[in-house]
Order: sequence, then structure tokens, then C-alpha cells
Amino acid sequence: MKLRRQHTTAIIIVVAISLWQFSGLLKSEPAPEKAADPIDRLTAVRVETITAQMHTNEISIRGRTQSIRKVKLRSKIDGQVVATPPEKGDRVKEGDVICRISIDDRAARLAEAKALARQRELEASASERLAAKGHRSETQAAASQAQLDGAKALVTQMTIELDNTEIRAPFDGIVNDRLVEAGAYLQKGDPCAVLVQEDPILIVGSVSEQEVIFLQNGTQSEVQLSDGRTIAASVRFISSVANEMTRTFRVELIADNHDRSLRDGITAVITVPIGETMAHLISSAFLVLNDDGVIGVRTLADGNIVAFKPVQILGDGLEGTWIQGLDDTEQIITVGHQFVQTGQHVRADFGEAKVGAVQ
Repeated sequence: MKLRRQHTTAIIIVVAISLWQFSGLLKSEPAPEKAADPIDRLTAVRVETITAQMHTNEISIRGRTQSIRKVKLRSKIDGQVVATPPEKGDRVKEGDVICRISIDDRAARLAEAKALARQRELEASASERLAAKGHRSETQAAASQAQLDGAKALVTQMTIELDNTEIRAPFDGIVNDRLVEAGAYLQKGDPCAVLVQEDPILIVGSVSEQEVIFLQNGTQSEVQLSDGRTIAASVRFISSVANEMTRTFRVELIADNHDRSLRDGITAVITVPIGETMAHLISSAFLVLNDDGVIGVRTLADGNIVAFKPVQILGDGLEGTWIQGLDDTEQIITVGHQFVQTGQHVRADFGEAKVGAVQ
């Protein structure tokens, strides 16, 4: 009985060993790993070809509108103001009365001067006839003529003083401020009102020493106002002397304002064309700095090697950034350019050739 149990145990062990060995035969060997392609380990970048196009170089100037003339009308005589016909904000024509000063005795003194002049004229005429007959000396005749000239000068003086009782507009404009009211007393030189000429209007700004050499009188320019309007203007004045504090040069442009819609003091951006050149239009996001802090773009050289080319920024706009310094046709890296270095071998994905901005 004991021997039978031993035989049973041995049989079980033999079967277990057989099953274990058989399971080893069924187990598959792991497949050998496939060697990675060296190209797959390269940094992937997107490359697009851009072509140069004609670009108008421009100078951008920040400035403001300014009245072409703004003057304080001052009294030329002493006297009391008796009337100020226009109100503040009224538009007036050249020659309109702005302030009227009391005549006082000026009219009477003018009449007196005219009477004296008539008397001197008769005396001079009589003296001339007597001198012709030899009854008066030439000296006496000359003295009579001098008295006549003096009387005429007095008439002119009194006429001017009487005219000066009315302060008139020297040009068409708007009364921007009325500085006195009726009853006020003006002394010679005191201001009566501020008159502003509205049409045409100036746009003024300042340019640097590097930019002023490109400007010319008469250049047609575009002015973008802070309220969204765009107007045309032309350069009319370029200062020959720099501002002592800023070392910049004043520039004035003149624009039509016949509808009186432009006011003094509106902020403006002036765009002045200064010539044409071949340039590339790209997104500003494609620009990078090298280790020396030079601005440029990363390009693709032969053999898919990254290169860096410095560029000069000519201007910015809504459509992109204009740059100069590349070949006429250039392959630039537009995606991944921030993650690669000059001389690095990359895997390039080529986009379509474009003229102008790369989106």
C-alpha cells in the first residue's frame, strides 16, 4: 500500500516536469528592436520660400495738428472798449470789426487837422506866387511848404488814430477767445481777442538727425489722425536748426481744411515716402536674436543646415514687417526657428513659395 502511494507521487512529479518543459517551448522569443532612423532624431522645422518685392521706404513721424496762424489782436491806442461784435467761437471775415474803442475827441482833432491843412495849402500857394514875382525869398517859400507838409502829416496821423479805434480781423478765421468786454479799458498793446485761421492747417512733428536728410519740401504724405481719419498733406518746411534739447528737427506739413473739420492739437502719425527698394515682407514672429543681440532670421542652407542672416527692419504695418538684407529669394524657417541653432542639421518640411508675408 505504501509502495503504491510512492508510485503515484512519482507519476505526478514526472507529469508536472513535462508540462513545464512543454510550456517553455510554446513561449515566443521577443522580436529584436528595429534600429531608429537617424533622420527621425533630427529636429523638425517648417521652411518657406519668400521672394523680394518693391517696397516704398517711409519715415513715420509722430506729431499733431496746428493752426497755421493764431494771433492775439492788440490795441494800438489807449481807450475804453465800447463794443465787441463777435462772440467767442464766431467765424469772421478779413476786415470784420472784432473790438471797437471809444472815438472820444479823435474825430474833432481830425477835423481840426484837416482845416489847418487847407489853411497851410492856401498860404503855401500864395507864398509860391509871391516868390515867383520876387516879392518873397526862396527861404520863406520853403518854410510855407514845410508848414503845409506838416499839416498834411498831422491829418494822416489823426486819420490812422481814428481808424485804430476799430480792431479788425487781419484774415478769415474763428474768434477762439474774447479777452475783453464792453466797458473795459485798453492800453496800447493790450490784447482784445485771439483769432485762429482754420484753413489750411499744419501737421507738425520732429525727426532725428538720421532721418532729416531724406526729407524734401513738397513731398506728398499721408497723415493718420487719432480719431481714425486719414488725410493727405505735403511737406512745406524742414528746419535747418536742431532743437537744442532733443537734437531733432521740426517738420511742417500743410493740409486742406476747407470744411473746418480739423482742429488744432489732434494727435497724428505722419508717413512720408522717401524712395523705393527691394525688400521682404514677413511676420514679425519670424525674427530672432543671435548670441550677439543682432536681429535677423534663421534660414536653411545647403544640406538642411540652419543659418542665421542679420536683417534691417524698414517698417511695420498691419500686413507684416518689411526687412532688408536677404537674397532676392530666400528659404526661411517659419516654425521651429526658436528651437534650433546656427549650424544645426534639421529635418525640413517645405511650404509653398510666397511673395510677401509668410502667414
